[in-house]
Amino acid sequence: MSVELEFDYGEATAAMDKFSQQDINELRYWTQKLDKSKYVPKDLTDKQLVLFYNACYGDMEKTKTCIEKYYNCRKNGPELFDHRVLKSDELRAASEVLEFSVLPGKSCHGYDIIYHRLHDTEPSKYSLESGCKLLFMTVDLCLTKRGPQPGYMFLFDMRGVKFGHLTRVSLSALRKFFQYVQEAMPVRMRAIHVLNTEPVLDKLMLLIRPFMDKKFFDMLKFHNKNEDMEKFYETVVPRSSLPPDYGGTLPDTQTLHKKCMQQLQLMEPYFKAEEEQRIAALPDKKREKAMERAFKNLDID
Repeated sequence: MSVELEFDYGEATAAMDKFSQQDINELRYWTQKLDKSKYVPKDLTDKQLVLFYNACYGDMEKTKTCIEKYYNCRKNGPELFDHRVLKSDELRAASEVLEFSVLPGKSCHGYDIIYHRLHDTEPSKYSLESGCKLLFMTVDLCLTKRGPQPGYMFLFDMRGVKFGHLTRVSLSALRKFFQYVQEAMPVRMRAIHVLNTEPVLDKLMLLIRPFMDKKFFDMLKFHNKNEDMEKFYETVVPRSSLPPDYGGTLPDTQTLHKKCMQQLQLMEPYFKAEEEQRIAALPDKKREKAMERAFKNLDID
């Protein structure tokens, strides 16, 4: 099964600030010559390759490193990247606890916006691993449909986050999350805005700060509940790109969440093909174990 991405390759590459088809051809040749210990598939399409190339601003060596880290992270984080099936018990439950979407509009600087918050604030229902999986599925949805973009922004709403949520966080999953976002995710990460900060923020920062490099830490911007948002609308995200809860004119967050869930459901063939592509690239013994794990997941469902 081939891995099909929906965006138009010609239009996308024409809009990039740096692009060379010769570079993409070289990357394809490079992947085909790589040893299997790198876990990189040998059948990556030009559309897949150009996402990494754009994320690394056309720097070939950084692009190759990003590709290797991407597949290493996905191989070592099956709880975050495998069995991405919305009808599974895990993701069905998580999608009721969380609200998330690719916002229809753009930031003031033309960046794509991924929105994420708690819908059910009961800590016992929260799973970091499932939340990360859904977040990364949403990023993949955006990449598949929109292709290479000038930038990405995460918009997190902290309302309802309690100390009980922090006690349910796995340090292993946290480490894998930050490693992927900082070193491997094929996007130009520009900013992370955290709205409606809660008193538990200090404890949260103590927990996550050791996993963040300086560049990522400097992207974090916090906004308390009583903040005047006019400057935010003028310089970060316009009202036209925000839901009503934040003074915007988009549909409400539940409507956006349900639409995103419908889009993710339609992406299931892509998620399946992408995982199969990764499994096929593994050395024989690792591939057998990955296939066995995939079959067990099917049995559970």
